[in-house]
Amino acid sequence: MQLKKTVVTSLTGMALLGAGFSACAPKPVRGEEVQGLDDETMSTGLDRRDLQKMLHDNMQVLQTSAVIQRWQAENRPTVAVLPIRNDTSEHIESALDTLISDVETILINGGHVTVVSHENQGALIEEVKRQASGAFDMATVSRWGKQIGARYFVTGKTFANDERRNDERRVQYTLFMQVLNAETGEILFQNKASVTKALVK
Repeated sequence: MQLKKTVVTSLTGMALLGAGFSACAPKPVRGEEVQGLDDETMSTGLDRRDLQKMLHDNMQVLQTSAVIQRWQAENRPTVAVLPIRNDTSEHIESALDTLISDVETILINGGHVTVVSHENQGALIEEVKRQASGAFDMATVSRWGKQIGARYFVTGKTFANDERRNDERRVQYTLFMQVLNAETGEILFQNKASVTKALVK
């Protein structure tokens, strides 16, 4: 009887101890659940909000450019968004892939073009990502355009300028965007937007 009572007491104690540990364990939260969690990073790294801001700035300029007038005159030509190259040391490839969908959404909602989804361009996307250079030659662009039936391409790249002095660091990130004529390779639009981040004493 005493042994049975000891076992029950021990099991009860272990259960309470386990409950105590789970109460102290980290709890996963979303950005909207914690005020300020999405506001800023704790470093000079490039984050989602930085990319969104630069994309917004670039697309605003695009919406007032001569390219839009050209697209309106052509009655919704076909446009494809190519991968955005990462020329920074940041591991942001997945964020840049998400940015492609954001560009597509903005173009679709603008109503000036017909967009070929990048999700339907598997082989082409992989070929573009393997490109060693960000400069596309005319023959390559023309072949891609014929391959997926696009008259125009929207593409871009990110790069960084990193400055350090003593314990201070400043990094300027830039998102550079272009619109290319898929038949000729001609650059019809280009713009860059930047964000600067710093760590200071």
